[in-house]
Parts: sequence; structure tokens; C-alpha cells
Amino acid sequence: MWGTRSGEPFPFDPCILTDEDGRVWLYSGFATRVPAIASGFRRLTNEGGVVLELEPDMITIRSGPTLLFPTKKQPGHFPDHAFFEASSIRKVDGRYCFVYSSQHNHELCWAMADSPAGPFTFGGTLVDMGDLFLNGNTDERKAVNYLGNTHGGIEKIGEDWYVFYHRQTNRHSYSRQGCAERLTRTPEGGFRQAEVTSCGLNGGPLEGRGRYPARIACQLYSGQGSARYDIRFPRLRLAGHPYFTQETPDGEQTDTQYIANLRNGAVAGFKYFRLAGLQTVEVELRGRATGELLVADTPDGASAAVIPVRLHTRQWTTLRATCPLPDGDSALCFRYKGKGRLDFRAFTLA
Repeated sequence: MWGTRSGEPFPFDPCILTDEDGRVWLYSGFATRVPAIASGFRRLTNEGGVVLELEPDMITIRSGPTLLFPTKKQPGHFPDHAFFEASSIRKVDGRYCFVYSSQHNHELCWAMADSPAGPFTFGGTLVDMGDLFLNGNTDERKAVNYLGNTHGGIEKIGEDWYVFYHRQTNRHSYSRQGCAERLTRTPEGGFRQAEVTSCGLNGGPLEGRGRYPARIACQLYSGQGSARYDIRFPRLRLAGHPYFTQETPDGEQTDTQYIANLRNGAVAGFKYFRLAGLQTVEVELRGRATGELLVADTPDGASAAVIPVRLHTRQWTTLRATCPLPDGDSALCFRYKGKGRLDFRAFTLA
């Protein structure tokens, strides 16, 4: 069995492509040290992403494995966006589009080839959970959300392509929230990097009226900025930071997700809404806090609404203020300024 003998590549995050000609291709790979217990205490290699051609029974190997996507430690890797994990393959306009998680461990990238066996040419970043690499921003200290590993792929829905990925909740890498962004094609047939938004599969800006859960925030960071979750003891070291969480276990039917631990300077941002006649904003909060919640169309913009906060309760409480933002497509950013800490469940536009 492949992947059980010393010297073979470590099988990890596999994906399958069955091509129109009936040929079957298996992609797999990992870039970090192979855990001894995961490999059955065998000396498996981890040089990057590989491909094998399988027989139609999907059990017998016809050829391979062949290294297609070297890690950053290997010659021939994609500079600054080398393969890390999360192989995913799609056929796009007759060509082969490979999606993977890069060495940065918080972005999905794409590469294109004319053959399922390569060679592949690097295309770019599809999405980064902190909007890094977008508009030239490469500084992790300026990430608009907390950084951790991500897996995903792309799919065409109707006439539009979307990228699917995940971000982290609960201040560690192993609680995850699924997300999607619409992609824009390039004239050459590739993909531009998607901005992280709150729109998901909506196909455009959300309606600027009604109740929205805080869990759809696409920007979340503390007064000192964001951070990485793939560090030692993240819950302890990031105790002063906001985070996504929930009140009930996974699998419950009710939606109980919310943003916890908003402290002085913390921002929760939402993109985008099609505003028309917005007059008021309501927020559902709880906690022990004295200060104000500022609402604007940018994180540091002039406040369109100021919501006084005087809370000392574990019960969700609704507060409201006038919010005369102009009509048009707009972001909404909530910044807490004050003492104590808040939980943020939802907001309503009216």
C-alpha cells in the first residue's frame, strides 16, 4: 500500500481528478515534519505535492508518485508561495487548475497546466483570510483578521466562480468556519485575488436592511491588531483579543455563534451592504463594559453612529442609535472604545 513504506511521500489532504478520457489522477502532499504516530513510525518523506496516476479501480497505481509542487526547502518551488498542503484540482476552460494552501498557512493559491501531470505555472493568490497580498500588503501585522491554516477549492456556480475556504474560531487552528468569496477572472483566463467579505454566496452586496449575525464579520482584530493562531498557547497569549465562538456544541440546530471579548480599540467589520435610506442601527450585546460602540464605513472613519454602552449582564441586550450613512454600497465597521469587554451577537439595520 502506497505511503506505508519508508522513503515514500506522506499521503495527506488527497484529492482525485477523473478526466474526460477516463484517466484517474491522485494529488496529495504535506510540507511539515511528518508526525511519527501519523506515519506508523515509518520514515516517510514530505518534499511537497505529488501526483499519481491510478487505474480505473482507484486502488492500483499506474505511475508515480511524481513531485509537482516542491516545498520552500526544495528547488523548483513557487517563490514566496511554495506548496504546504490542501491539494485540490479542477478543470477550468479545458486546463488544469491546482489549488493549494501555501507556506504562509493562511492563503489559498492557484497554478495552471495543460496536463494533469504538469508542469504547473504559478498563478497567484485566490484568497487570504487576512487580505494579505491584496493591493501589495504583505505585513502580517496589518492583517484584517486572525491568521491560521486554511483549506479549500474553487467551483463554478451559474456563470460565476467562487473560492471556498475556512478561517478559525475559538482562538486556535482546529475550530473552523467555512467561507466563500466570488472570484473575478483575468483576461488571460486566470483568477484575481478575492477580497474577504461578508457576502458569501450572495452574489453581491447584502441588503442594507434587516438583522445580520456578527459571525459574518470579515474583519476582526484587537486594538493592537490581529495575530496568528498557529502559535504556542494561543488562548493564553491572545487573552485580550476578540474571537468567534458559539454557545452550543457543533451539530445543534440553533445558530448561537457570536463575537466574544471585544475590548478597547477592537474592530468588527462587515463588507458590503447596499444601503438605501438607512436611519438606525441596533446591536445585540452583553458583558461588563462602559464606553461606546462607534459605527462607520471604515475602521478609522468618522462615526456615523455612537452607541453608548453601560452593561453589566450576561443577558443579550439591544442598544440602538441613529446611523445616517449615505445610500450606496458600503462597509460597516463597529469599533469599541471603553473599559471592560463585550460580546457581540447581531446587528439590525433599519
